[in-house]
Amino acid sequence: MNPKPDKLAAAYQSTFDRLAVYLLAVFLSPLLFGACIALYSLLVFDDSWSFGPTALVTAVYSLPFFLFLALPVALFIDFSPKTRQRSRKMKIPFYAGAGCLAGLLGAVIFGELFSGIDLGIYGIVGGLSYFGVLELFKLIFHK
Repeated sequence: MNPKPDKLAAAYQSTFDRLAVYLLAVFLSPLLFGACIALYSLLVFDDSWSFGPTALVTAVYSLPFFLFLALPVALFIDFSPKTRQRSRKMKIPFYAGAGCLAGLLGAVIFGELFSGIDLGIYGIVGGLSYFGVLELFKLIFHK
């Protein structure tokens, strides 16, 4: 009996489970973010679109930002030796700051469509929505 293959299999399973939680949060966070932006758009502006199309378009446009920016940043924040031991309350500014930077990057990519301040604020909302979904999934699936 060699115990190493069982430990290795358990380590692979643990890594896969953790990555699956992060990826699930990546694909569900744009939907929550789109719903927040659509609700804001309906309440503040006289929008010609209804809730569904606004949420869907926002989710589609924000999915690459969540996939290519939020996922690596979240993995870094949660597994970096400097930030791994910090509490949830201490991680919130990291996610908000990363979201703000992603929003500013979106302002550069989308150019004249939106202002940088607006997209920075939207990025903060997106970063915090990803953090909320991720923490909820961690509570559900890991304990």
